[in-house]
Amino acid sequence: MLPVHLFLVGGVMLSCSPASSLDSGKSGSLHLERSETARFLAELRSVPGHQCLRDRTDFPCPWKEGTNITQMTLGETTSCYSQTLRQVLHLFDTEASRAAWHERALDQLLSSLWRELQVLKRPREQGQSCPLPFALAIRTYFRGFFRYLKAKAHSACSWEIVRVQLQVDLPAFPLSARRGPR
Repeated sequence: MLPVHLFLVGGVMLSCSPASSLDSGKSGSLHLERSETARFLAELRSVPGHQCLRDRTDFPCPWKEGTNITQMTLGETTSCYSQTLRQVLHLFDTEASRAAWHERALDQLLSSLWRELQVLKRPREQGQSCPLPFALAIRTYFRGFFRYLKAKAHSACSWEIVRVQLQVDLPAFPLSARRGPR
């Protein structure tokens, strides 16, 4: 008889597996790209966090607060995640962003985001879209970043606050959702 802790370890390993994220074949690639994006986002860090404490603000994340994303189909969730990645690209692929970050690190992040979008291309082509209320919540979330950066004159600390917020929120986006139609 196997010790109980082996079953517990096995259960944890299975629950952390990306296999439930998307259809087979794409899930491992998406998991890898998500990890790369998180790593490159962390590497952008240019200002020690303690210097920016006075600049902190609250950006309510739509997939963490109030919106029940688990009721969406996998195609809808994937479409919403694609929209989120496009918004991140739009945020970081600007002149102000280029002035704030090291060029190489920023280019690596943008390339990683682009690769992640390419992995998600097939589910997007299946015609499912992000439900309008959630799409609007995503847009509002990113509009908050743009307004905040503008109000803070795109300072180094304001970019650091946005970077940290995305570093926390992006990996929390749940890509495993219901598989059937509503």
